[in-house]
Amino acid sequence: IAAKVRESAARLGYRVDSIGRSLRTQRTNTLDIVVPDITNPFFPALVQAIEHSARGRGLGVLIVDADNDPEVERAALRTLVDRRVDAVLISPTDLTASLEALSEAAQVVPVMQIDRVIDETLPFVRIDQAGPVETLIAHLRSGGRKHIAFIGQQSTIATSLERERAFARFVAASFPEDALRILPGRMSAESGRETALELLSRWPETDAIVCANDLIAVGVLQQLGDESGRRAIAISGFDNTLIARAMQLTSVRQPVEELAAAAVSAV
Repeated sequence: IAAKVRESAARLGYRVDSIGRSLRTQRTNTLDIVVPDITNPFFPALVQAIEHSARGRGLGVLIVDADNDPEVERAALRTLVDRRVDAVLISPTDLTASLEALSEAAQVVPVMQIDRVIDETLPFVRIDQAGPVETLIAHLRSGGRKHIAFIGQQSTIATSLERERAFARFVAASFPEDALRILPGRMSAESGRETALELLSRWPETDAIVCANDLIAVGVLQQLGDESGRRAIAISGFDNTLIARAMQLTSVRQPVEELAAAAVSAV
């Protein structure tokens, strides 16, 4: 009988009613991804990797851009919970302002923090930020760089804060008598240009600049390129995004595919 039913369904072009099936199984076979800023080149790459991994498991994906706003993020989480997605993968917008909404959502639906982790009592998958920073500083040091600076992002961004703290720790250990050169920036090339000017005004002896992301590094590169006669300064970004590769910019590669696969398999 089952074979005849399938044969008739194929002949008539019948398609499974996913809504009706979800009422019976209590599953929608849908994951949601909430990212803080889709214009950050890292996140489109992460979303693509998650979508590929989810597709291999027969899962659909919904994508929400929180626009770097914890209130937008909170509203999105509530909407997604109401729609009964099977799980939420989220890279939280803010180290503290996102905590309450994350906790609320986790009481209703499985929540997995990915990349940015703000609550270690909830499940998470993240990349070691300290190891790559240590490797980068060792590389710069082996190339004769002695006065290394760091341009970060807002202290409310978990990964940027981890990179900044690692930088401070390793530079202090490598150059104990040297000044610690750290300035905050924003996630934009324009911020990189502005902060590079301030940094070199305060510490003109700087011979290497590590940036918390590729967009900042691009801005630094543009600013230094506009200054004729400027001595060579090593510049590094973070995430090895498409923009860094296009500009042949040194950047720390993040294992995005492995990160996505681990997150999807765990929910």
